[in-house]
Amino acid sequence: MDFKNSALRFFTEEEVEEDRFDRPRMLKAGHLNILVRTPKSFADVREYADSLMAGNAIMVSFDAVDLAMRNRIFDYLNGVGYIVGAQISRINDDLLLYAPSKVEISKEAPSKSRSFFG
Repeated sequence: MDFKNSALRFFTEEEVEEDRFDRPRMLKAGHLNILVRTPKSFADVREYADSLMAGNAIMVSFDAVDLAMRNRIFDYLNGVGYIVGAQISRINDDLLLYAPSKVEISKEAPSKSRSFFG
């Protein structure tokens, strides 16, 4: 399988034919909505749980809440994540990613020897 077909397979669940095409065609690529949210109270979290159950990924920043509220939100979203089979990935101390089971998460540690500018 060449690069084009393997890339198309990444974005769609359909099998891609190996035939050559004589004209351009439109392909419907799959997509993933990632919601980035910063809860200020526990009332905000129900919307996040509904979005996770609908198949969206949610990145939750715990910057705006105290430790007790952070634990309560964390417990609630982990429960919802368990029910829907979501993967939970810690980005940093204040940021978590809740992703549906259909999403594969791989995290690479940044290399200290490489810099952005060269």
